[in-house]
Amino acid sequence: MTEQRNIIILGASAAGLQSTHYLMKHILTSLKQHKKEAKYHVYLINPATSWWFRPASPRAAVSTTRLSAEKLVLDVRPGLAQYSKDDITFIEGTATSLDDAAREVTFVRAGSGKEEALPYHALIVATGSSTYHNAFSMSGDAQTTLDSIKLTNEKVRSAKDIVIVGGGPTAVEFAGEVAEFRNGKPGWFSSVSKKTNITLITSASQLLPVLSPSLAKAAETKLAAMGVEVRYNTRVVNTSASGERTKIHLAKGESLEADLYIPAHGVSPNTSFVPSHLLDEKKYLRTNAKTLRVDAAGPRVYALGDVGSYSRNCFPDILFALPAFVTNLKRDLLAYNAAQPDAKPKGKDREYVRDERAVQLVPLGTTGGVGAIMGWKVPSFAVWLIKGRDYMLGMENNSSGEAVKKEVVWTKEEAVV
Repeated sequence: MTEQRNIIILGASAAGLQSTHYLMKHILTSLKQHKKEAKYHVYLINPATSWWFRPASPRAAVSTTRLSAEKLVLDVRPGLAQYSKDDITFIEGTATSLDDAAREVTFVRAGSGKEEALPYHALIVATGSSTYHNAFSMSGDAQTTLDSIKLTNEKVRSAKDIVIVGGGPTAVEFAGEVAEFRNGKPGWFSSVSKKTNITLITSASQLLPVLSPSLAKAAETKLAAMGVEVRYNTRVVNTSASGERTKIHLAKGESLEADLYIPAHGVSPNTSFVPSHLLDEKKYLRTNAKTLRVDAAGPRVYALGDVGSYSRNCFPDILFALPAFVTNLKRDLLAYNAAQPDAKPKGKDREYVRDERAVQLVPLGTTGGVGAIMGWKVPSFAVWLIKGRDYMLGMENNSSGEAVKKEVVWTKEEAVV
């Protein structure tokens, strides 16, 4: 009987879907041609049948009249239908444990309390991260996120005082969206007449730390014109209920009250199923920043996207790391020798070199924004043109695999067949 070698992908967001489609379009073909002694089967495991287009969530979270939340829920199954069921299986389920010694993943299917174990020949962990406010990400079922969107919309419409915590893109974008929605658009030479008090709190000394101080200051100026007060070097200790309002306790002893409190600071990696010896001190999966392998987990285990310790929790760290990841994945799979299962492939690995130049576009409402591409400042109108119109929802192509239609060509030094 022909041996079956399972390739398991955990997570079906941007990183997981690009990994899946690349495997199916390019690597599986090579395996069928060069590794005929075994059958390879891809398993994609995700808690839901859809994925959430996270970049557009700040606008939908303010009001679905500005951007329909349903447009952000994208079904992964139609894109997988192009592949044979003999080659790939999609499982709607949640990973519950990872045994790197036994090389198997345990998961629970949606609607079932029963754990199932699945052995892997290769494993790609792309489970991403979760935000601290449910409207900005989807780590479980879509309905939880949609319910949070609905509730946030309702509170935005009636709130007199709104406090947003965070200084990154999500916090700044949400502040701009809610300010424009509640206070209106400023004139060319005038600010709005405030209808809602909006406070943006950050523990840092500037907004958008990826960008230059001048661009960060430009963001503050634009927000101020929209009626947003920015408070720097301020840390939130905790929050408590104060009737129907939220009391926000600050590190210096001060407190604020708000009708709507939005924690938009940072993310938490989705690694609850991963054994502690594979995690760093921040609970990220310890990943070789050059090869994208998880070396401590044994051969043919990889991390891509927010879940990996190499990532700065941004889409460029998926996009730009993909060529190195898929090249090394292909090398490892094609070089595999059952007589020496732990042997490393001969030749040269493809190494990911992170580009430290700023790549970030931050819309501030529907009239412009701030940003940079490869370190170069992007004019305000161009930020609107590229991202601010619909938060790039029209450019989404992960579900169908169009984003990885072109194969990464390896060099003679990287080739193993």
